[in-house]
Amino acid sequence: MSSSKNKVAHFNGVSFALLIFALATAGVISFITIGGIFSLIDVKKMQIPVYFSYFDWIPAIFLFLLGVGLAIQSKNKAQSVQKLKLNSQRKGALLLTIGMAFAPVWGINIFIIIGASYLISSALLRLDSLTIHAISLAVILISLVLVNLDIPFRYKYFVFDVQSDGVFKLISFVFFNGYYSIFPWVAAFMSGMAVGKGVLRPRGFFPPTSFIAIFILILGFATNIYCVNLYAPVDAFVSKFLYPFNNFVYQPSFILISIGLGWIITNFLNHCFELLGPRNWIDKVKDLSTSKYSLLLIMYILGSLYMAGFAFSGTIVIGFAYPILLLVFIFMAMGVAIWSVLFWKRKVNKYAPIEWVIKYISTKDNSNK
Repeated sequence: MSSSKNKVAHFNGVSFALLIFALATAGVISFITIGGIFSLIDVKKMQIPVYFSYFDWIPAIFLFLLGVGLAIQSKNKAQSVQKLKLNSQRKGALLLTIGMAFAPVWGINIFIIIGASYLISSALLRLDSLTIHAISLAVILISLVLVNLDIPFRYKYFVFDVQSDGVFKLISFVFFNGYYSIFPWVAAFMSGMAVGKGVLRPRGFFPPTSFIAIFILILGFATNIYCVNLYAPVDAFVSKFLYPFNNFVYQPSFILISIGLGWIITNFLNHCFELLGPRNWIDKVKDLSTSKYSLLLIMYILGSLYMAGFAFSGTIVIGFAYPILLLVFIFMAMGVAIWSVLFWKRKVNKYAPIEWVIKYISTKDNSNK
């Protein structure tokens, strides 16, 4: 009985976290990343370090939680690992295709790294937690080495200009030298898998595994100090904000910090939902969390229209000049996305649009496997 209760608790906690971070990720990428950062933070004090510290941890933890969810699925005795591997590959291919379709609009496309993460991590499903943790750490170390290659790249928010930048620079951007690049972002997904394959039973608000998470956080800060000393004087990347938000955070150290935060948040929510017990609204949250990719896509489209509207009228600056205006649009977009998904599920299909396609391609030709 206790084991069953714990099992339900960690499913509810992860589902709740996936919904919250899916919406937050959509808001960050669709509105804040493209110029909106200047609106939410005083433009006179705006410097590069702030973006990494204030916002990038949101999509990183979303990737971590997706990895946890995949690992939980792998524990399902009713589903073979081979079938789950095939389903993950098909899901990854679809999400990667969606990401590439939006690449001309969003140079920093979360769908690309999510799809790539599913494709890569599908090969790790049979491995144990410790091995996956080791592979994740290796990815972070490799990304630290690749940074030293200093391959030049030029990214645009609105298009990848292959003719101007060249295929080599485009490849370097996608793999390890750009936003949501495979190295090191896939490490967040892998670490989530490793955590999900381990012990997820709630044991208080601060279970033993949270001490490991704190160690990873400290390691992340130590790695950043090393990178700052190696690549630039400390004063070169300091802004007028409180520590640690006043320092530039390099990608390898940032991923370590995000993994630690993701682990702590997962443990905390696991225990919260164990204390809450059964609630009517929990089932609605779980149902809505299964529509996370559709919510992301709808907000992507709304974000594109938001920018296109101001750009067409020649007033793009206005769209990001006033914090209240931007925040109103973000919350309106979230409301429209949620309403659209609920309307679809009530009138068309019990699965949201993207999830319906994923379900279709995942079950196709799987009946005898």
